[in-house]
Amino acid sequence: MAARHGPAAPAPGPRIVALPGTLLDARSLATALQGVPGGPAHVELLGECPWLDDELARLAALVPAPAVWVGHSLGGIVALHLARAHPQAVAALVLLGANARAGRDTRAARRDAQWQVAQQQGLAALARGKLAPGYAVGGDAALVDALAAQAQAVGLRRFRHQLDYAAQRPGLLAPRHALAVPLLALSAQHDGLCPPADSALLAGLSPQGQHHCLAGAGHLFPMQQPAWVAGHLRHFIQSLHTLEDTPR
Repeated sequence: MAARHGPAAPAPGPRIVALPGTLLDARSLATALQGVPGGPAHVELLGECPWLDDELARLAALVPAPAVWVGHSLGGIVALHLARAHPQAVAALVLLGANARAGRDTRAARRDAQWQVAQQQGLAALARGKLAPGYAVGGDAALVDALAAQAQAVGLRRFRHQLDYAAQRPGLLAPRHALAVPLLALSAQHDGLCPPADSALLAGLSPQGQHHCLAGAGHLFPMQQPAWVAGHLRHFIQSLHTLEDTPR
C-alpha cells in the first residue's frame, strides 16, 4: 500500500541572528525578539576577537545560509559591516539605533575615558555613572540596574574588543557604499548617540531601505519600548517571506 504524504512543509525562512550593543547581552533584546517570525533568534555577543575584520569573519561562519541580522547600537554597526565584508551571510538587516560613520569620526576621548573607568571602578560603575546618564535613563532605577548587570556579564575582555571595533570601523558614507539587501532602520527621537538622521542615512544605503522613528525614547529604546520594535520587526520579516514567495 502506497504511503500517503501530506502537503510539503514550507521551507524555513532565513535564520535570525541578533547582536546586542556595547556592554549589552541577550536580555537587552529578549522582549523585542519574542514571537518574531522564523524565530527563535540566535543572540551572539560581540567581542570574541580583538580585530573587527576577524569578528566579522567569525560571525559570517556562524550561518550556513544568508541570515537576517538584527543589531542594536554597536551590534547594528557590526551587522552593517558584515553585509559589506561578507554579503553571502546576509539576507537582510534590521539596524536599531546604529550609524554608518567611520571610527575616526567618533569620539576617541570618550572611549578612552570609559575604558579607564571600567578598569579602575568596574563595569557596573561605568554603566551606572557614565552610560545611564548618557542614554538619558538615569531616572529609571530598574533600567539602570539591568544595564549594570548586563555590563558585568559581558566582561572587560569583550568590552575592550567592542571599543576597538568602534574605533576600527571604516565609514560607509563617503564614498557611499550601496547595499543590495532589504534594510530596516529604527531610531528614537531622543537618541543623542545615534540620532534619527543617522538611521535615515542607513535606510538610504539600500534601494529596499526603510526608516521608522519612535517618539519620546532614547538610545535604549529596544529595552524601553520593545513592543514597538517587535511590531516593526515582525512586519519587516513577514515582508521578506512575501518576497521569497513572489514568482520571479
